Formats: sequence, C-alpha cells, structure tokens
Amino acid sequence: MKESGEYFGMSYEMLNEKLLELQDEMIAAIQQNMRIESVKGEPLPDAPYGAGPKAALDDMLALGEKLGFRTGHADNRIGWIEYGDGEEMVGILGHIDVVPAGEGWKYPAYGAEIHDGVLWGRGCLDDKGPTIGAVYALKAIRDLELPIDRRIRVIFGADEESGSSCVKYYVENGYEMPTIGFTPDAEFPAIFYEKGMSNFIAGSKVYDKGEIEVEYFGGGIAANIVTPACKLIVNGSIKVTPAEGVTVTEADGKTIVEAVGASAHGSTPHLGKNAAVMLLNAVKDNEFGGDFQQLMDFILEKVGTETNGRFLGVYYADEETGETTVNLGIVEYDGEALKFTLDVRYPKNADPEVVDDMIINHINSYTFDVLKKANAKSLYVPKDSELVTKLVKVYEAETGQKEEPIAIGGGTYAKEFPNMVAFGPQFPGDPDVIHQPNERVELDKLMKSIQITAAAMYELAQK
Repeated sequence: MKESGEYFGMSYEMLNEKLLELQDEMIAAIQQNMRIESVKGEPLPDAPYGAGPKAALDDMLALGEKLGFRTGHADNRIGWIEYGDGEEMVGILGHIDVVPAGEGWKYPAYGAEIHDGVLWGRGCLDDKGPTIGAVYALKAIRDLELPIDRRIRVIFGADEESGSSCVKYYVENGYEMPTIGFTPDAEFPAIFYEKGMSNFIAGSKVYDKGEIEVEYFGGGIAANIVTPACKLIVNGSIKVTPAEGVTVTEADGKTIVEAVGASAHGSTPHLGKNAAVMLLNAVKDNEFGGDFQQLMDFILEKVGTETNGRFLGVYYADEETGETTVNLGIVEYDGEALKFTLDVRYPKNADPEVVDDMIINHINSYTFDVLKKANAKSLYVPKDSELVTKLVKVYEAETGQKEEPIAIGGGTYAKEFPNMVAFGPQFPGDPDVIHQPNERVELDKLMKSIQITAAAMYELAQK
C-alpha cells in the first residue's frame, strides 16, 4: 500500500480546485435529478420499481454517457458509471430513489430550489446530491489525469429506501463486486459499525368491530420514519383527552381526531414524536372493544413512548454501539383489515434470533399475525483496516478535524458489499434532516463533502 504524503496532499488540492470549477454544472445536474419524484411505485415491464425510479436511473446513465464514461445497468434496477483500468475496482455506492415527501415543506419537495445558498428538496442529501457529486469527482480525477491503480465505479441503485433489492439483484446475478469502497449515504468521519435490523409488518383481518365503530385509523409514510401525522374517524361521539398536537372535529355524526407529531428517522425514533401514539393516548379512556382495541392496546402497551424496546423485552445496550431502538412507522385500520410496521435496530451484543422471537411472540399474543419479516445483518469493519484508516485520514486532511470512526443505528447500502462502509455526506453536529420535511443542505457543505468524496475515491484507488 502506498503511503500518502505530500504528493497525495497536492492531488487533494487539485481535486478541490477542479470540483469548484465544475460546481455550477454539477449543481444543475443534481437539481435535474431531484426534480424527478423517484418514489417506488407500481412495477412496469421495463421499470421494476415504477416510473419515477426508472426516470431517475435513466437520467444518471445519460449523465454518465454525456461525460464520456462507460455505463451499464442491471435490468433497470441498478446502474453504474465507470472509469479507469485494472483488475480491482473501487465501488462508490449511492441511490437515486427517495422516500415520499410528506407534509410541511417550506419549498416544494421536488422543486430543487436554492435560497440563500441552501439547496432544498428530497434527495439533496439522501442520496442524489452525494451520488451525482461522486460522478463529478470521477470526472475531476479523469480530467486531471491522476494516476490510479484500481478502476472506480460509481454505482447507483433504485430501491434503497424499500429494502435494497436493487443491490441484492446485482450481487445475486453475478455482477462485478468492488474490492473496496464506501457509500456516501450517512455521516463523516466514517462509520465502522451499523446496527442489525429486524423489520415487521403485522396485522390481520378485522373479525370483531367492537362496541364503538371505527371507520378509519391511519398514519405514517414509511416504516423507517416516525409517524408524523395520524387520523381517527369514529361513528358517533367519543371521549378525547385534550393534548398538544391533537385536534377534534365533529360533523355528520362522526368524530374526527387528528394528531400531528414530529417525524424522525427510524434509527433515532427518540428524536421524533409519534403521532399514532399521541392520538391513541388521547382516546384511550374509551372502551372500543374488538380488534381496534387490540391494536390500540398493543401500540400503547408494547411501543408507547418508549423507543428502546423495553416493553417488548428486546432492550440491549452496548457502550461502543448504542441501544436498541423501536420505531412504529405505519398504522392502518379500515374496518376490514389492520396492519402496522415495526422497525427494530439493535447493538452488537444483541442476539437477532432472540429479538425476532420475542417480538413475534408479543405480536401473536395480541391475535395479530406477522405478515412479513425482513432482517439486515450488522456491519463491522475494524477501525485499523485499510478502508477505515484511509477514509479517516482523508477526512482529517480535508477538514483539519481529527475524529474517531463511529457506530450508527441507521442502515446503509454498505451492508450489501464486503469491505465497504458509509462515509459522509453529513458532518458531525449537523441537524439530521434526512427523511424529514425540509430536507436541505448548504451548498458550501455539499461541495466540501464532494471534495472529501473525491479525495477518498482517489486514495482508495491506490494499492
């Protein structure tokens, strides 16, 4: 492995300057893709994740061709843009799908507007901005004719937000695996550990409508987002305990109760305020009976305001890798069927099989079935590995800040490939706006993160 000294430092400076020259073109390319509403939709013959993700994927491939790179895709599920020669390959893994916009935006969610040096909109950070930035980092490396020993491939999936089936397809169908790499889809300075995850969709048909007829109860926009708003519609009148964020309307013989909470990423549910829990707490003094009562009891007794899994018997804590988190994301009841989602993440001292068994037993004890379960393994790359060492060194060289690699609850694409970790784009101390209304990024910080990405790509391309 080559030692990074003055030569690499000069290369970093050259890359930084080149990317500043490309800034206007790069930001325009990012805005163009952000204006595509690439939320997963109904599959089409040539668009397995729907029209939006396919349009964003096509836009990326067209950008790669326009810039003169080799491009390819795996059946419209995941694409790549590549430069260089050599048997080994550096992989930079991003994604161009996004979570739904939700409510509460200051500027249009898909407008990609810039105000006072800030870019607003879905995907600016997660993950279109960093991914397209990596393509321009590739262009900067090529245009400067910097010597590299490994090829560099920027890979971009179209289904990261709904389970990463795009990368699984890439792996299972024998496409080339990176030797080393990172995903610019989390935080700096580098993430050496990601929690294991268990995700559940639970529910049942409605067999008993109870004493109070519930016409509708629902809320949430994704399993990995704290339920930001929730609504209950009941035929007749019910008792509602006044609470902040909860409103009551009576009309046409119905009572409508609405709650507005605060969204947060499913890996940090304690930072949000779950609207479904808020609403049910406000109406819990009513004896609904039937299956709705079962749903309400489960949510309040086994999830409630605790977000560390204690009520479900899956609380674990580890000094290095944190605590268990449990997020209630989506709830639905329409009088015919009901369902809810649980997103559970646990530190390295947890036993995944025990976690799954405990939660399944609790779900079954309330007469619900597990309709679907998915698991994601934890990720661990030693702090003294070539990969983590190089990334932390690049971060320090580019920022002047000496930071230790970190463990997170969020899951990233890095779990899908060996010898890969998450690296950027958010800086320590920045507010977490990913998956929330008003996702935004200061252009100066976005550019700095892309400069760091470019230096890391160049560094990893050296043997």
